[in-house]
Amino acid sequence: SLGGEAEKVQVTGNIKFDLGALSLKFDAAGLRLTRDEQLLDCGSTHPGEEEIILKVYQRIIKEYPCLRLLIASRHPERAVEIQKIVQKYGFTPVRTSQSSGATAAQKKEVFILDTVGELISYYAIADIVFVGGSLVKTGGHNILEPASLEKPILFGPHMFNFRDIAELFLSRQAAIMVHTPEELGAAIIRLLNNNKEAQALAGRARALLLENRGATQRCIEYIRKAVVSIPGL
Repeated sequence: SLGGEAEKVQVTGNIKFDLGALSLKFDAAGLRLTRDEQLLDCGSTHPGEEEIILKVYQRIIKEYPCLRLLIASRHPERAVEIQKIVQKYGFTPVRTSQSSGATAAQKKEVFILDTVGELISYYAIADIVFVGGSLVKTGGHNILEPASLEKPILFGPHMFNFRDIAELFLSRQAAIMVHTPEELGAAIIRLLNNNKEAQALAGRARALLLENRGATQRCIEYIRKAVVSIPGL
């Protein structure tokens, strides 16, 4: 549609699927979780989403007091702002950079990730992952990192920056899309109540990621062929 000649176009796939060895730098003890606790990791959130998440969490912990919450804003410099929001909903904010892990966590604590480059490590210890920028009209964020770690993934309806990936995952039942706070709460409870379903969802996500790898190598091969065909090179 842009006017290119079809025979000169090669579709190699999406290189985002070619995740390499992930660097997991975080010691899980820093979150002070006990064996019976589960972690809901809400990553890459944007303004407007934290309030939704905290309202949902407020309702869920009445029935599931062992569910802990971590909020990781897309912009860590919003940590002070998020602290105030957490307090507004009756919880005690704990910034991960200030958490020593020396004492047992209190049930009213909500963790706030306020450092850069560590979200993938927190995904690694999560039981359920919600990927933000998707309940508000931001366009969503990359769901392939939690997929690579075999986590059950939830996201909102506004995934237009990752449309193809989101549609692929939904078509293969490898993630769950939620449209409202009620749907978000229901999906979290469903996964908490059904560990087999959560594991199956996570397994399909990981399998789909592996199945779609290879775009980077295909790009390299086409580039090599193109360079060889250039006279004088």
